[in-house]
Parts: sequence; structure tokens; C-alpha cells
Amino acid sequence: MKTISKSLVLLAAACVPLFAQQPEIGFVRIVNAVSPGTGSASFLVDGRSLYADGYTLGQTTGGYGVKAGNIDIEVRKQGVESGSTRIKLGIGETMTVIAFAERLPAKKPDDPPQWVIKLLRLKQQQVERGYGVSLVSVCKPEEIALSLTVEGRDEPVRAFAKRLAISKVELGGKRGEIMVSLADRVLTNISPDSPGNYVVILYENAEGAIEGLSYYDPKFVVAG
Repeated sequence: MKTISKSLVLLAAACVPLFAQQPEIGFVRIVNAVSPGTGSASFLVDGRSLYADGYTLGQTTGGYGVKAGNIDIEVRKQGVESGSTRIKLGIGETMTVIAFAERLPAKKPDDPPQWVIKLLRLKQQQVERGYGVSLVSVCKPEEIALSLTVEGRDEPVRAFAKRLAISKVELGGKRGEIMVSLADRVLTNISPDSPGNYVVILYENAEGAIEGLSYYDPKFVVAG
């Protein structure tokens, strides 16, 4: 159960003063949802590793400042085939890149499982006026039923996270604590302190159980 607050996101972005002095930059947020393999996952931007120690499963960063334009991102993890993508990052834009793994078809029935890293991009779209939650899943099921318990509401809000797509839940203009649950298990808690979009990402841990994390983004997100 993990929550990335708005203040932590802003703090992480502030840790790159060198980039912050340059006007033509954007920001890349990293989410590691690669459960197969061993050790941490390494994220490389234009061939340069963002963090030498790599990222643990379920770890989410703030925004790394990088020069806007076309950017090549590669993700590596021991025991898993590497994955890469090219993104076009606008000036001032924040793009989230979620790394996850998909199982490759077996060439022979008795072959051991083989995995490849895939990357899903979440792009900002437009300013959010009220409070909203965006749900996205990189888990195997095509759809996952969730319950959102919102402070001040008598009944939970039923919602569905779709695989590799965004599902929006609009909560209006009132602020209240949000608890996101799968059956009777709490996946993540959200403490809204400003209007905007709160993104919930579902991923599978090494045992195949569904986990959740959340972070704040003041704008809508779309998968692409």
C-alpha cells in the first residue's frame, strides 16, 4: 500500500536544479511494476541511467527534469528481456512511464517462463477543476472491480480498472479521504489536499497478488 503525495512529487522535481534552470524541459515520472526477475529495475533515458541502484518493485518517483523533445527510454532487469520506447515530451509536460512485464509464448511445452518488459505511457491532457481519480491496471485481468470509500459519502463508489487504459472517477468539488479497496483488502489511501487528478496504478507483486499505488497529478491523464 503506497501513496505518493503532491508535496513529495514537488520535492522530487526540485531535486534537479540544474534542469530547472533550463526553460525547454519536461519531466518524466517512473513507475516500476516489473515483478518477474531478480533485483531492481534500471531506467535509462537516452542511454543514461536515472539512478545507479535501480528501482524496487512498486516504487514511484517524482518528475525527473529532462530536455524536451524525443526521448528514448529503456528498462532493464535481471532475468527479464529489456523493453524500450520513444516518447515525445513537450516543454513543461510531465509524462509517467510504467514498466511492467508480459509473459512470452513458450516455444516448447516444458520451457521455463520467459518475460519481456513493456512500457505504458500516461500523458497529461487538460487541467482538472474538481477532484478526480484515474484508475489504470497493468495486471493480467482485463478488468478489476474496485471499491472507493470516500469520506462524507454514505455508500462506496464502485469502479473498474481496465488493463492498459484509463478509467475516470469524478468526485466533484468536495475534498475527502479516499480508500481504494479490492474486495476487503485496502490497496492504497489518498489524502487530497488540492483539486486535481489522483492516479491509482494496479500491478502484480512477485506472488501474483494485486497491489496498488497512487500519486497526484494536477491534470487529466490519457494512455498513449
